[in-house]
Amino acid sequence: MKELSEHADCVLPIENESLFDIVSKINQMTKCGKLGSSVKQTSLVTSSGIKTTKEKPFDAMNNIVANLLLNLTSSARFEGSLNMDLNEITMNLVPFPRLHYLVSSLTPLYTLADVNVPSRRLDQMFSDAFSKDHQLIRADPKHCLYLACALLVRGNVHVSDLRRNIERFA
Repeated sequence: MKELSEHADCVLPIENESLFDIVSKINQMTKCGKLGSSVKQTSLVTSSGIKTTKEKPFDAMNNIVANLLLNLTSSARFEGSLNMDLNEITMNLVPFPRLHYLVSSLTPLYTLADVNVPSRRLDQMFSDAFSKDHQLIRADPKHCLYLACALLVRGNVHVSDLRRNIERFA
């Protein structure tokens, strides 16, 4: 941890237990049919389809981390007026040099399984982003103090909807 504090500009700590819980939740939801009836055979959870967590949980866990990094770096790969460089994100989020550990979360989880369900409302995705069930590290965000927060949103989203949800959590 000392080396990370001294030599890294931004650290995204991720716990295997949290990843395992997310994979278990996705598998449970797809088996129970809560997320719909059709799951693509090659999903983002595993490259060869959704497996039970007893068979190959590490493939699914690695793909969740890869999906996080893919979404985090998408603004550098695609053009757009609102895109930010990763350095800009960390510069605005990290007010002090030694406070550069970022808590990450992913929502919606069912898109990781490529399940064909209706898209979730933005309000629910904002709530999920601050839920401990969607965090990639075991921390209860409702009992913590945030110095700064960044919500990276992709897709067709209106700025008015974003502002309304930000004011709801402020």
